[in-house]
Amino acid sequence: MSINKKIKQKYLPISRWKAWLFCLLSATLILACTGDLDNDGYALVSPSFGITVKPQNAQVAKATADAVTYAATGGVTPYTYSLDATDIGNITTAGVFTSLAIAGTATVTAVDSTGVSGTTTVTVLPKNLVVVPGTAVNTEAGAQIFTATLNSASGIIACSISDSNLGSATTIAKPSVAAANLVCTVTSAAVPAAGAANETFTITIVDTWNGDHATATLTLAHPTGSPGF
Repeated sequence: MSINKKIKQKYLPISRWKAWLFCLLSATLILACTGDLDNDGYALVSPSFGITVKPQNAQVAKATADAVTYAATGGVTPYTYSLDATDIGNITTAGVFTSLAIAGTATVTAVDSTGVSGTTTVTVLPKNLVVVPGTAVNTEAGAQIFTATLNSASGIIACSISDSNLGSATTIAKPSVAAANLVCTVTSAAVPAAGAANETFTITIVDTWNGDHATATLTLAHPTGSPGF
């Protein structure tokens, strides 16, 4: 065996060990220079590159005891939470949202300890007010009264009417509506003629203070009956 070959076999393991040691020291030096090691030499948590806030686009009824708890990921803990529309609800710094008496949509923002933020939305839905009766069938012209019970103390409603006949040709004029003292009065001038199809209308009643709403239906039919009645 030649002398050169003996030298290579003797010193090759040492060279490989030195190479591995050099790589390890270099990596440690890079981490230290970039500030990714703490005072004890341990690697710090990676900096934030994107924060996700869940649940995404949550919906909750207004003025309820139900709460939505938000949780952020992808950043450096701890997180703090805030809301950009405090008229629809409140959120704690820990991410617990509760709704107030106004419906609407707000942005929830989570900020991590490095100042990186992520957002989502929360929508506070109006409660449906109660309308009695929910369905009425009239076989003669005249007034039909729908009474609303509100979730607020405003005492002011608005009502409207729309044709629900799914594209069928109507044979009578659309009834008129008038609102007063939580009562929506729907007045029809006529009912369908004998043999004509029934006419169905949707009445929408809205609490003008907070947007709560509900619907009822009114069907007008000939006294002797008609197709579909």
